[in-house]
Amino acid sequence: MKGLITAATLIFFFGSCKESGVQLSKPSTFVKYFSDGNQNEAIDILETSDKGYIILSHSDSSKGVGGINITKTDLSGNRIWEKYIRSASGDLVPSNFVAMKDISGNDLGYVIVGTLKYPSLDSTELFVWRIKNEGTSMDSRFYARDSSSYKGYVIGKGVAQSGNSTNDIFVVGQLLKKGLLSGPPQDPNGNLIDMFFAQINGTSLDTVFTRKYGGGTTNLANRLYLDYSQSSAYWGGTRTDDQGIHMRFVKSGFNSQNPIFDLPYPIGDSGYTGNDFCAYGYGFAFIGNHTGQEIAVAKVSSEGNLLDTLKFHLKSGLPFVGNSICSTLDGGLLILGSASVDIQGTNTDYYLIKVDATRNKQWEIAQGGKYPDVGVRVLQSSDGGYIVLGTTTLANVKTVFLMKTDSRGNIE
Repeated sequence: MKGLITAATLIFFFGSCKESGVQLSKPSTFVKYFSDGNQNEAIDILETSDKGYIILSHSDSSKGVGGINITKTDLSGNRIWEKYIRSASGDLVPSNFVAMKDISGNDLGYVIVGTLKYPSLDSTELFVWRIKNEGTSMDSRFYARDSSSYKGYVIGKGVAQSGNSTNDIFVVGQLLKKGLLSGPPQDPNGNLIDMFFAQINGTSLDTVFTRKYGGGTTNLANRLYLDYSQSSAYWGGTRTDDQGIHMRFVKSGFNSQNPIFDLPYPIGDSGYTGNDFCAYGYGFAFIGNHTGQEIAVAKVSSEGNLLDTLKFHLKSGLPFVGNSICSTLDGGLLILGSASVDIQGTNTDYYLIKVDATRNKQWEIAQGGKYPDVGVRVLQSSDGGYIVLGTTTLANVKTVFLMKTDSRGNIE
């Protein structure tokens, strides 16, 4: 690919999984399962400042009204503590979280964004919930339910925290009309509005600004990034409109009337979903699907230029879903997918693909059991191994799955 930045000169402009140039010992490996007895679904994971991990998951009770589970582990994946957050009003469904850190990089707590779903299905709220480092609740706030300017569903998706003096919080979400199937609402001029972007004061949790943008119908990835200048935000996912289904990438200034850009990828072709993306080089790498049968990866610059596309399919021809993506220490990418094992789609495995900075596949490996295994998040750990978070099924109960592999995806 022309203009490709080599691994030797690659600078992770927006931050990568971990810093490069570090001498690493042999990575440890493990497999762990976590469940509270209900149907549990994995949501997100962070490596903590003490080299352990903190897992965000959703617990759905038999009555269908569940809440947030937060699990802290040590570096070997052993549970240290687990905390639960529930609401008497409805179902708290988390989507993304970030760590609050001091100037030394130690974790002070975590900011969770998600959706409060009311049992009546009359409306939903986007929530921001802050917890302390030991998992106890600090404070929370709910936003945009039946406001004067919008009545319907507000679904929380991504969160980021700025480095300014107040540590303000930025959130992004989706907007839907009541009924969920009736598409995005319209502004007074008849324009579609389907995305919610807001800045929240890091001290009081009061709203600094709220902006609503539109165009097509969105299914956003659970991710939000800020640039170094702390003046622009990036998010994306899948966009459906009269031009088809495409990966969607949005850049917005803070409190701007309109986004800087809102672009579909790839132009001229349809059937692409954007399920996740990560900071990569001077831009981002998106992962999703093409027509539901193959994994699709798009590399884009911070200004929205499409730099490269990659596709991966199974030799069996069965469906192959791209779930998560991570930049790696050597300037490459690690792809987490869910690979169908049978034609009925009742059994899937976790699937890892490693590509180098010149788009060459270095290795691939499948991991999983005889029941559905669905990948959620992949990241590179500080010792050079890889962390895979997913949801598996044990005795008909959905269970959070945590796997640590070596640098080639193996378990020892």
